[in-house]
This record gives sequence, C-alpha cells and structure tokens, in this order.
Amino acid sequence: MRQLIFACSVVALLVCGTVASADPQKPTYDQDVLPVFKQHCTNCHGNDKQKSDLNLASYAALQKGGSSGAVIVPGNPDKSRLYTLTAHVEEPKMPPSGNKIPDAQLNLLKLWVEQGGRENAGSKAVVAAKSTADIGLKSVVKGRPEGPPPMPIAGKLKLEPVVRARRAGAVLALATSPWAPLVAVGGQKQVILYNTDNGQLVGILPFDHGQINSIKFSRNAQFLLVAGGRGGQAGKAVLYKIATGEKVVEVGIESDAILAADISADQTQIAVGSPSKLIRIYSTTDGSVIREIKKHTDWVCAVEYSPDGVLLATGDRNGGLFVWEAFTGREYFSLRGHTAMITDVSWRDDSNVLASCSEDGTVRLWEMENGNPIKNWGAHGGGAASVRFTHDGKLASTGRDKLTKLWDQNGTAQKQFEAFPDLGLRVSVTHDNAKVIAGDWSGVVKAFSAADAKVLATLDANPLPAAERLKAAEAAVVAADAKVKGAQAGFDAAAAKAKQVTDAYSAAQANLNKITADLAAATKAVADNTAAANAAKPVMDAAKAEADKLAPGVTAAANKVAAAEAVAVAQGEATKKIQEAASKAPGNPDLAAAAKKAADSLAVLTKELEAARTASTASVAGLKAATDKQAAATKTYTDAMTNLATAQKTVATLTPMVKPATDPVAPAKAAADAANAAVSPTKVALDAATAELAAAKAALAPLMPAAPPQPAPVPTSPPAPPKK
Repeated sequence: MRQLIFACSVVALLVCGTVASADPQKPTYDQDVLPVFKQHCTNCHGNDKQKSDLNLASYAALQKGGSSGAVIVPGNPDKSRLYTLTAHVEEPKMPPSGNKIPDAQLNLLKLWVEQGGRENAGSKAVVAAKSTADIGLKSVVKGRPEGPPPMPIAGKLKLEPVVRARRAGAVLALATSPWAPLVAVGGQKQVILYNTDNGQLVGILPFDHGQINSIKFSRNAQFLLVAGGRGGQAGKAVLYKIATGEKVVEVGIESDAILAADISADQTQIAVGSPSKLIRIYSTTDGSVIREIKKHTDWVCAVEYSPDGVLLATGDRNGGLFVWEAFTGREYFSLRGHTAMITDVSWRDDSNVLASCSEDGTVRLWEMENGNPIKNWGAHGGGAASVRFTHDGKLASTGRDKLTKLWDQNGTAQKQFEAFPDLGLRVSVTHDNAKVIAGDWSGVVKAFSAADAKVLATLDANPLPAAERLKAAEAAVVAADAKVKGAQAGFDAAAAKAKQVTDAYSAAQANLNKITADLAAATKAVADNTAAANAAKPVMDAAKAEADKLAPGVTAAANKVAAAEAVAVAQGEATKKIQEAASKAPGNPDLAAAAKKAADSLAVLTKELEAARTASTASVAGLKAATDKQAAATKTYTDAMTNLATAQKTVATLTPMVKPATDPVAPAKAAADAANAAVSPTKVALDAATAELAAAKAALAPLMPAAPPQPAPVPTSPPAPPKK
C-alpha cells in the first residue's frame, strides 16, 4: 500500500517502445523520449492526471520532477530514479510485474540521461553539478571535541516560522546537541531550535519534504540530520550545518517516508530506515547509495550508529532488533527479547551497551561483547516510545503512560516528571545532563530539571510569526518591568520595616547589655573590695601594733644618748683641766698619769656615746618603717572600704533597672525576626521578577530590527585647497 507511486511512471516508460531517432547516438526528449511517454505514460502522468505529482507530457514539467523530487540527474543515470528503478538497480523494481523491460529501451534511456537529457537537437546538454560536500572525518574523537560547541550564529538562521498551524502537531522527532545547549524540535515542515539554557528560539530550519520523523545531531554536534517525507510517496534526509543553517547534504531515493535516520560518527554515511523494510546507507560525499541491508521483516523504525562509528543498531515494527558492522553491513548480533515494535535505540557513550525500548513497554540493555541482555524492566504501561542514554550513564524514557522518567542502569527510577496531556513520544537529555526534554502527541514540549523534577520551560512546537512573537515579547518586557517595580517596592517597604524593627530590638538589647554589664561590674567590685578590705585590716592592725611596740624603745634610746652626751661633756671638761695642769708641771708624774687616765676615760665615754647614737638612729628608722607600713595598710583598707561603698550604691541603683530593660527584649526580638522573615519572600519575588525581565529582554533582542547604519561624521574643518 505504501509502494512509491512514482514507480508507475517508470513502469509506463519502460514498457513503451521507442520511435526512430534522427540520430540514435544522440537521443532527445522531443524526438525519442516524448513519443514513448505519449504512447504509454501520459494517461497517468500527463496534463490531465499526475500521479505522484509527476507530469511527463512536457520537458519543462519533467524537469520539475514529482513529489519525490527530481527523477533524472543529467549526466548520471546511476543517480536518476527514472533509470535505476527500471534497471532493477534499486527497490522497488519496476515494472511491478518483475519483468525488466528490453535492454534496448534501457540503453536508450540510459544514453539520453548520460548525454545530459537534451530537450531537442538544438539544445545543449545539461551537466549536473557535482556534490561539493566533504564533511568526512579522518578520525573519530571520543567524547567532547576540542573548542567551543557550535551554536546557531545570530542572523544566519531564520526566525520566521515556515508554517503557523492552528495547533502544534505530534512531536515525532526531537534531539539535543551532545555538547551545546541546543534542542531541535520537529514541527510542521520545519525544525525549531531552542537554547536550552534560557528557552529562547534561536533558529528555524525549513524541511520541504513532508513530515519530520527523525532528528539526530552528529556526534561532534556540527550538523543536524533531519529525515521524513510523504507517506507512500517519497522520503528524504537532509543534513544541515548548525552554525549557519545551510543544507550540506540531501539524500533519499525512498519510495516512502523515512522513519529513522542517523549519520555515522566519521560523517561519511547516512543510514535510513523506512517502510520498505530496508536499511539504505548513503554516502555523504555524493549522496549515492553505498549498500542496502535486507533482513528486517517489517518497517524499520529505529536507526543509530554507535558513538565510535563501528556498529549500527536498527529495529523494526515486528520487534526485530539487529546490530550491524557499520562499514561492511554484515550482521553482528540479532538481539531477541522484545515482543512488539522497536520504537527507539540509544548507545551508551562508550559504545559497549545498547539501550532499546518497545511497544511491549520495556527498556532493555544489551552488552556488545556477546550480544547478551544485561537488564530489562517495565518502563511504561502501554508502550515505551523513546529512550536516551545520558553522558553520565543514566537513561531517560517516555511512553504511552504520558510519563517521562529518569533511570539508572539497574532499572531503578531516579525521577518521574510531570505527566503530559497525551502520549509521550520523544525524549532527550541536554549536554550537561541537567535537563530532560520530552514531547507528546498533542505537541507539548517540556524541559524538566533532572535534579528536582521541576518543569523548567515549555517549548513551542508551533511558534508564532516573528511579528507576533515580537509583540508578545515586548508586552512580556513591559509586564515583567512592572512586576520588577512592584516587587522592588514591596522589597523596599519590607526591608525598611525590618530595619526599623531590628534597630529597635538592637537598641533594647544594647540597653539591657549595658545595664547587665554595669551591674556585673559593680557586683564584682563589691566582692573585690570586700576581699581587699578584709585582707588589708589584719595587715593594718599588725603594722599599728608593731609601731606601738617600737615607740618606747625609740624614746629610751634617745634618753640614753642624752645621758651619755652629758657625761661625755663633763668628762671632757675635767680632762681638759687636768691636761692643762699637767702641762704646767711637766715634771710631775702624778699629773701626767692623771691626765692620761682622764683622756682614756673620755675616749671610752665617747665610744659609748657613738654606740648609743647608732642604736637611737636604728630605733628611729625601725619605728618609721613600721609607721609607713601602718599608713599604707591603713590607706589600702580605707580605699577598699570607700570603693566598696560606691559599688554597693551602684548595685543598689542598677538592680531595679534589670527587669524593665529585660522585658522589652523578647518581644522586640520576635518582631525583628518576623520583619526579617517577611523580607525573604519579597527578595525571592524580586529576584524572580528580575530574572523574568532579563529573560524577556533576552527573548526580545533577536526579534528587534537591526539598527540602521549611522551616517559618516561631517568634517568639522574645511578641506584643504587643491594644489596648483
């Protein structure tokens, strides 16, 4: 039922006979090909009726091709479907009966295409432009490539949608860049690109070939492969350059819409699956078919190359799941276990494990050493629609139960996200493993936080025209600005009230602290001075007793000195008189002896006088020391008693003040805490409003018309006069 309708034109052409050419070696459309078309083809592909939108009744109409694209490539019959299907080089072979047309007719058709498909004898041959795509890599880089990840360059991609439908269609295709904050959502006749960091639309890629069924980023994130087509008519896969949006490669000779496609890690091959039950491998260099793999027994619904480019996994509607050698097409493993349609496959980054999901509701993991199953679990009731490995080894999935989930490799659910309105169809994970993005049958696309399962953004799979988005963005900026101002006013009022109440609490607390500190200091002074007075009293008493004890001795010593001085004076006068008498009678021995005796007695008395004086001085010094010690001890005691009285007075004054200072503190503290707590929500609201305003401005910026070029500045001084 889904056979390529275009094949009818080929069959009709090839069963017809040819007429004589003016020059059989240089056939033309008018003289050789058109008569054949009129005889056998124009009933279905003429002016009155055009199956597959193909009209062969005129040269100009033939050049337009049909719904599947051009039917001839001038100069290259091997890439001209008009020839390859007829020659049984490609499927579906024509005519449907299986009988190939006579070789003479094939040779005529081939020769006409080889010579450029001329219209008439006066026409010049058309030479097909050779492909200039050269995107193949010499080696495959594992992991993140060097340099910044590619993002669409501002101004290079269109922001105007190709189609604005009444409502979004089912999200049949969705993919995230492996290394950049970028998600591609399959819309109607277009791919919508969003920045996953801020949710902004950053570009739209037109897809003119029908429904989009598959989107895949290249492993180095430089390219985006989009595949699909028109059911029962044709399928195409188009490779776009992410940075500029330009088409790099377009392949597809499919007779039905492509259901799944992927580009190899070295970017030399594009593998596609379709209802034809074939896996067709195209070259990215010239778009030619490299090989066809014929093993599936039903529609091929899932296709993906391993990250290292060595293997290719494919799955079909009958539950068939195979792994192939990517560059030979030889079967590597047949993985048996699913009991219903394979809906998706995904490789772990190390290429050692393959994940698959199916309409049987399960997700299964397969190891690539022996092709054995290593884990399987029921993921989604009614059917699992999509599964993706994350860079950190987790798996995201979605399915018919409308739920999107995040798993570890043991099949343990890590997160379950908000349910969709309808069946979940596609899921992917951002390059940083932070967001899970999924889409459903009703066209809803949501980005979830992998950390807390919150909805971070809703992406529009049916964006408004740029003018309407501009108007909406401008309104959003105005609304967000008003919200910021309102939030700022609320925050300022709450902050002012919090400051007022907090200041009152701080003042009450400071007053209490001062009174408490002063009372504590006074209480300590009472204790310290009481201790000092108690310690000084015995010292003072002892010093007084010692002074009282030494005072009589000082008096006695002084009296002794006075008595000794009187005796010494009398003895001195007597000695003087005797010595004078002896001097007058030098011959009198008695006088001489008396004089000597008197002198000796005076010397003894003088010595005794000096000793008495020394003892008196010592007594006086001892008494003075005792008196000084008594004075010091008395002062210490007196000072302690004075300070004690002052401290006791301070304690008596402060003690009644403590309770009045304490009572207001707790209520003031509660009021301050409440006021400060009230500030937090207003700050959160202000931050949210500020972020919303920033996002609104960022969304508005790409939609604003570019500023007109500024005129050159006018010279301020007149030009110099010309030289003579």
